[in-house]
Amino acid sequence: MKINNIENPLKFSYDIKGLNIPSRFFFAPINTGLSENGTLKEEFFDFYKERSHSSIGINYIGNVAIDPKYVTNSNTAYFTNQTNQWEKLVKSINNRGSVPGIQIACRNSSLIPIRKMINNNVEEYLNTVRTDLINIPKEEIQDIINKFINTSIKASNLGFNVVQIHAAHGYFLSQLISKSINLRVDEYNASDLFFLKAIINGIRDKKPNLIIDLRISFLEGINNDIHEKKEKEVLIKKLIDLDIDIISFSNGIYDINKQLIYPIEQWGHACFIQNIIDYANKYPNILWNYAGNIWDIEKLGLEELPNNLSFSLGRSLIADPLFVEKSINNKTHFINKCEYKNKCHYYSLNLSHIGCPVYELNKNIN
Repeated sequence: MKINNIENPLKFSYDIKGLNIPSRFFFAPINTGLSENGTLKEEFFDFYKERSHSSIGINYIGNVAIDPKYVTNSNTAYFTNQTNQWEKLVKSINNRGSVPGIQIACRNSSLIPIRKMINNNVEEYLNTVRTDLINIPKEEIQDIINKFINTSIKASNLGFNVVQIHAAHGYFLSQLISKSINLRVDEYNASDLFFLKAIINGIRDKKPNLIIDLRISFLEGINNDIHEKKEKEVLIKKLIDLDIDIISFSNGIYDINKQLIYPIEQWGHACFIQNIIDYANKYPNILWNYAGNIWDIEKLGLEELPNNLSFSLGRSLIADPLFVEKSINNKTHFINKCEYKNKCHYYSLNLSHIGCPVYELNKNIN
């Protein structure tokens, strides 16, 4: 990895595997709910087109399921035979200056995703998930591994330059890497990471130049923070030996505490950033990515942060697609700021797709 524009931390770019990522600010992977039976709605294209600029290094299409069997909800995107839709999307992102990225995901659970923000019966959830993991046949896990590989290869063939493997938020791979959840003692145990190695090696075998990102939940919300940080330290030492280019930090398990995924305003700006800084300093050959409560780029103090630390923005870019562009061009007074109306995590509100009152208001005004 090579870092460019080193004299200006606002305008860093990265060269990874021969590809230039034009900014250290990315659009976070988000499940928009703007698809039906895998087919992308017209609003889907508009949503990502508006948030593609040279100021957005990677524009991640979020939560694309490896198979219709493993969707998060009925409006989750997945690949169908209508590949022209995805080619059109990739072209649009490229033409506007961002690198097209895609998050590949698998939810495999007997539980329906909870709608409320905090689960008041965590033990029942954990007992069910642990039992599900122990009982899932080896053949099905291997099939999921193959689907991760094949979907990633297909994404690359469709023009996506970056594939993020979703191993956060309580999704299937997140469960497998968690020692608090995965009690298996066979080759699919939580310590050896056989399944991750198989996925990464399977992708690399066919796509050696594809940029591979792995997203994990640093804090799961199961044990106390100290215990979880020690557990992740062991995990990360193993992850850096895998052939991956980016490690993305998020937090939380969707069915335990959504506030860790969508931090509340009172927790403060970039409230979890300290969890990633030491790793970025220690492992300079990996591009690290932080997400969570970034509403003011100036407050990040970029001059004091490692050069190989990038940032994924969700709510700020949902409220104002030009948030980064305005920030780096000294037009912060024109930013339409997120007001934490929470319609971006629409499922919790029994809605079918993403929304944002701030964006809608200013779009109508303009």
